[in-house]
Amino acid sequence: MNVNSLIVNTAMADALDVIGDRWSLLVLRDVFLGVRRFEQLRQKTGASRATLTRRLESFVTNDILYKCLYSTTGKRFEYRLTEKGLGLFSASLLSWQWECLWAEQGDNVLPERLFHSSCNHELAIAAVCQHCKCPIEIGDVEWPDLSQHLDSQFQEITAKSKQRRVRSSAKSGLEDLSLVHVSSLIGDRWSLLIIIASFLGVDRYDAFQKQLNIASNILTGRLNLLVDADVLKRVAYQENPPRSEYRLTEKGKTLFPLVMVMRQWAIDWALKDRRVEVLTHKCCKQPLAVDIQCQHCKQKPWAKDVQFQYSDA
Repeated sequence: MNVNSLIVNTAMADALDVIGDRWSLLVLRDVFLGVRRFEQLRQKTGASRATLTRRLESFVTNDILYKCLYSTTGKRFEYRLTEKGLGLFSASLLSWQWECLWAEQGDNVLPERLFHSSCNHELAIAAVCQHCKCPIEIGDVEWPDLSQHLDSQFQEITAKSKQRRVRSSAKSGLEDLSLVHVSSLIGDRWSLLIIIASFLGVDRYDAFQKQLNIASNILTGRLNLLVDADVLKRVAYQENPPRSEYRLTEKGKTLFPLVMVMRQWAIDWALKDRRVEVLTHKCCKQPLAVDIQCQHCKQKPWAKDVQFQYSDA
């Protein structure tokens, strides 16, 4: 089997490397909200000037944003979405919805509500199969036989994980904290890899370590983080010595549609000339292609038709 293309391969890693870290997700969130200028983005995200500069340059280089001159008195630019960037709107909407569903109720900043002007209802979305329109759930996807190929799959994407990331910036106290939960999970490469491995059936410590080639201290830290976040749960399978499996919780399983939509974006925009290993949707036996739809009107939400409204405190 050609393993050059499930979720975990070099081209997919390249795509996720552009959008799959916390600061990138927060910048995209704010650009979709209409924030376009550097200082506004820096204040909203809480990113340092250097971190924000790197993310914006990467977005421009990868044709997700383009720079638009807005001042005639100096070289002042706004950052606007390209068509490719607009293609990420589906992932952004699912991120918002996941945050609304799972964020702690005591958080200082409540997630925003989404309003779909096309049908005049609060927006609730579902990731669906483009063929049969049935919702995409973790048990509905038929994977190729990976038993002999996981090493090759993860070897390519884990190479990306070794690149140094700026994990924190000075906090101004003014930054918007919405989406910090989902971005801390899928925006951390090792956490995302462990979640993806869990989707593929990996559930034991030694198996995670073997497949991801991850240092034991990093693996232990991330597994503890994911358990604390209620994305994974420990289930004992041996008493002496004590051994546990790490299984996805319902909260963890609900990250699956988001990862599948991110994969679909990479296929549509980053892998146009690359062969993609076919996943099958069990419900209709068609090759998996993922879209989103409004659960009320069953239409795909577009950025121009969605408004963001703060919930009442």
